[in-house]
Amino acid sequence: MQTPVNVSDGGTQAHLLEYLAILSRRKRFIMLFTLVLLFVVIVRNHQAVPQYRSAIEMVVEPKTIHSPITGKRVAYESPATQRMDIGTHFKLIKSKTVLKAVVQTLELGKRQEKPTAHSPIKWARKNLAQLIPTWVSPSKKAPVRQTVDPISQKINARVRQLRGRIKVKQLKSSRLILISVLDPDPAMAAAIANQIGRQYIHFDQVSRSAPGRDKLAWLTQELSDVKTELEQHERQFFEFKAQNKVFSMEGKQKVADQKIAEFNSRYLEVRNRRLDLDSKIKQLARHLKSSDSLIKIQALINNPLVESIYSKIVNLEIERSKLSKIYRHRHPKMILVNSELEKSRRQLDFELKRELVRLKSEHAVVADQEKNLEKTIGEFEEDALDSSSKELTYAILQRNVKSSQDLYETLRSRIKESNLLKNYTPSNIRIVEAAEIPTRPVLPRKRFNLIIGLILGLAGGSLLALLFEYMDQTYTSRERLEKDMGLPVLAMIPESRAQQEKSI
Repeated sequence: MQTPVNVSDGGTQAHLLEYLAILSRRKRFIMLFTLVLLFVVIVRNHQAVPQYRSAIEMVVEPKTIHSPITGKRVAYESPATQRMDIGTHFKLIKSKTVLKAVVQTLELGKRQEKPTAHSPIKWARKNLAQLIPTWVSPSKKAPVRQTVDPISQKINARVRQLRGRIKVKQLKSSRLILISVLDPDPAMAAAIANQIGRQYIHFDQVSRSAPGRDKLAWLTQELSDVKTELEQHERQFFEFKAQNKVFSMEGKQKVADQKIAEFNSRYLEVRNRRLDLDSKIKQLARHLKSSDSLIKIQALINNPLVESIYSKIVNLEIERSKLSKIYRHRHPKMILVNSELEKSRRQLDFELKRELVRLKSEHAVVADQEKNLEKTIGEFEEDALDSSSKELTYAILQRNVKSSQDLYETLRSRIKESNLLKNYTPSNIRIVEAAEIPTRPVLPRKRFNLIIGLILGLAGGSLLALLFEYMDQTYTSRERLEKDMGLPVLAMIPESRAQQEKSI
């Protein structure tokens, strides 16, 4: 017995005719294997439940968002962002949230599933996977059992099954997305496809409105806090006005400043008058004591009586001077003039003293006026300082109220705008063509399966034939024997008819 000959020995390859000869010798086995596989494919095609495919066409429009309040463009997309968005849509369409909503809406959890039709390749792969033993040793730890809601578990199982039946693809050179669903029921396939489109649009709208709702909740909370702060500031402002009996500070400081300026001007006038009276009283008293010239005394006072007495004295002195040139001092005329002159001087002295008393009285009045004005100015200044302090506090409290009111109104307007935006959450996805009920099944593809089965049968039978030939250690040809043994063959014993029939 010889060892089996390798197809490639010593770097020399077997001739193609040798393989053809081997396949020709085992053609009956190859045909039998092919027929068996075709029979299995035919049985599978007959037993398989027809599967229908329905598709919905959707368009993803560019994210050009305009504010519903101002109408201005507030966002745009770049090409790179658009490509990322399309890929994101592919993932989100098959997300658990969307598919779970579809299952619950169509009540797919209560539906009895039918076996799906598999291609020969998938069928062979599935059965071979079941035949391959699991070499990985099981874990010694006992699995942790978790309590799962049967309904949720069934819905999740339906979601996984539905995800395997969905195909999402983008139509070339477009923004169109095609969502196709495979199902044994044609009407259900169309219903599932349409429901996926509607549920995904709803999911997109909810996702877009979620930030608006969060913003609205935050603004509402802030509005409540600002309202509380506004009420506190208004209460403080009212208590301050009630406590200080102040209802408005507008113009009060200006009026106080005007009054202080007026009293200061009056005070300066009274003070100057008092100083003038001081000077007149001192000079008049000094003149009375020193008997200075009456001309200086006349300049100090403005009294018509004193002026008339002074004029009379001047005239008498002139007349005495004239008489003294004619008469002696004992002359009756001289005595009369001197007597009149002395009388006028006593009268003048009396009037001057009385004028001094009057000036002193006026001085006392003016001094009192000066003190009163000084006191009044001091009080006004204190009131002005107090008013300034009150006005400062008033302005601070008023500003706090105004700021809180402005912030409150701003938040109210933003909440109104957010309410509008919450109700106005358009999606940039829309359905172009709804799914229609298919009329022909797409699975099983019987002709394709037969062709694949024929190809697999021929290929598998040929491989098995070559394998059997490789494992066969008998020599069946003279050339092979001479080649392997290196000796010539002297003779060959032909097979008997029985052996030929047996080999056949």
